[in-house]
Amino acid sequence: MATTNNTISWTASEYIDHKQGFSWYLLLALATVGLAAGFYLLTKDYFGAGAIVLIGLAVGIFAHRTPDQLAYVLNDDGLQIQDKSYDFGQFKSFTIIQEGPISSIEFLPLKRFMPPISIFFATKDQPKIVAVLQNHLPYEERQLDFVERLSRRLHF
Repeated sequence: MATTNNTISWTASEYIDHKQGFSWYLLLALATVGLAAGFYLLTKDYFGAGAIVLIGLAVGIFAHRTPDQLAYVLNDDGLQIQDKSYDFGQFKSFTIIQEGPISSIEFLPLKRFMPPISIFFATKDQPKIVAVLQNHLPYEERQLDFVERLSRRLHF
């Protein structure tokens, strides 16, 4: 992590990489086939059952993908992730999510359909990052929603 006059830069993973073993993929396949079969038996709809299989396949492919290392820059102008820049005016607040040795900050957007932006960093760097953010955005204590809790429980 490099720090100069309210400019902090670091490199971190795009997301937390949970290594799924053979049993995880086997359970995914069984759940996908079971859901597709149950859906077909209830509705006699090939298209819907096929869509469930394709979604299960997409989940398996995405789960196997390894995260990229991204370059982050945080300064008084805003946040930059690789080549994409975000002005602090796009966000209403930020929250900190602790996940063991790696923590993340989630920026809550002002726009209704803009997804939250998450940045990952080493927990030891948190005071420096929060010090810059608190000059521009309010901190908001927030609990993980159902989908986030489920994805963490499934190691996805």
